[in-house]
Amino acid sequence: MNSKILKSLVVIFLSCNFYAQNFRLDYHLTYKEDSLSSETMNKNMTLLVQGGKSKFLTEKQYKVDSLRSKGFEDFAVGDNSFLVVNHEENLSSKYYFLFKDIYKVTEHVNLNWELKPETKKIDNYLCTKAILKYKGRVWEAWFTQELPIQGGPYIFRNLPGVIVYMEDTTGSYKFSLYAIKKRTDTLEFENMYKGAINIPQKQLQKAFLDYYNDPFREMKSGNIKAKFKDENGKDIEPDFRKMTTTAQARLKKNNNPIELSEAIKYPD
Repeated sequence: MNSKILKSLVVIFLSCNFYAQNFRLDYHLTYKEDSLSSETMNKNMTLLVQGGKSKFLTEKQYKVDSLRSKGFEDFAVGDNSFLVVNHEENLSSKYYFLFKDIYKVTEHVNLNWELKPETKKIDNYLCTKAILKYKGRVWEAWFTQELPIQGGPYIFRNLPGVIVYMEDTTGSYKFSLYAIKKRTDTLEFENMYKGAINIPQKQLQKAFLDYYNDPFREMKSGNIKAKFKDENGKDIEPDFRKMTTTAQARLKKNNNPIELSEAIKYPD
């Protein structure tokens, strides 16, 4: 957190009806998709707090969703990783995009935080340590009560303050808060995903395995029309066998999801 946050908070604290407002919290995420590699990826993430709900998504996807909410229907490239909507009563809906399908998994989330006595300053805020064991990972979070907001990245919430920094013990995922903004707009959190297929977690894993076994089934059957061209722009016949091998290798490298216990075990 830096001077930008401090300036934005001046405006925020002038509001006498603070909790009724809508807020945007921006986090920087560093993570590893492949646990066997030292390579890391970086994304700017956005947490929207609106009434009794919150929505966590990439900054890029937030821009696309904002356009969609205003009636924009043309093609726009987003980034739908980490898309989750948190409801009241500890319900979370996670969205997964697989080729042309959107899957929605809604489940009750129990976060059994263990508050620790340790405190430290992070970006001039006094933060308290909390530990969480959740779906195969142990998380260390630092939250502050100096900001009258309750929330955190992804599904991580229900602490008596806002999470400023959070990291799992393997160092695979790191969230760092870098901006807080007061919002004047409202955004329909899930309206643009009305076609999502509601399934349980186990069925989601089957859908990913089916896709792994034949990732270009829809193209080969003709259900989805696609043209393939060489570097000179000439039409060519696709080599689906080679394309399948490449796609399967990519899926196997994505072996380190944020919910580690839900990692899909693809065949050797």
